[in-house]
Amino acid sequence: ETFAGFLGRAHTAGAGVDWNAFYAGTGARRVDLPTYAFQRENYWLMPSAQGGDVTAAGLDRVEHPLMAAAVQLGDRDEWVFTGRLSTDSQPWVRDHVVLGAVIVPGTAWVELVSAAGRRVGAPVVDELVMEAPLLLEEGTAAQLRVTVG
Repeated sequence: ETFAGFLGRAHTAGAGVDWNAFYAGTGARRVDLPTYAFQRENYWLMPSAQGGDVTAAGLDRVEHPLMAAAVQLGDRDEWVFTGRLSTDSQPWVRDHVVLGAVIVPGTAWVELVSAAGRRVGAPVVDELVMEAPLLLEEGTAAQLRVTVG
């Protein structure tokens, strides 16, 4: 980003920049911009097929219904697993209602922690403390994060 910013400043100052060489191999392409300022056409970049690929962001893909990605924290023996949970993506959660509220059952937490542990070679859960229930409202998603160290 810093180098691209430098090239941009050099270009606007009048220096010749070989933009084709700079963007070679990136898949970047030129687009025609409107000549009339009020043409009312959108020129948004379309999302690529790689947009949902967690490996493009340096994460490991996790084949699990509730977790999508994992990343090791630096050179430590600590991993973070992430995922997303909603009543739309996992309709079975709607069946777990306590006092009129949909909550994620404890067995789902045990499964999440067990799967993360198996992935890093620690398949036994010694202790699992849930301090508060995870409430799921219709139409919203909860971001899940499991840290194994």
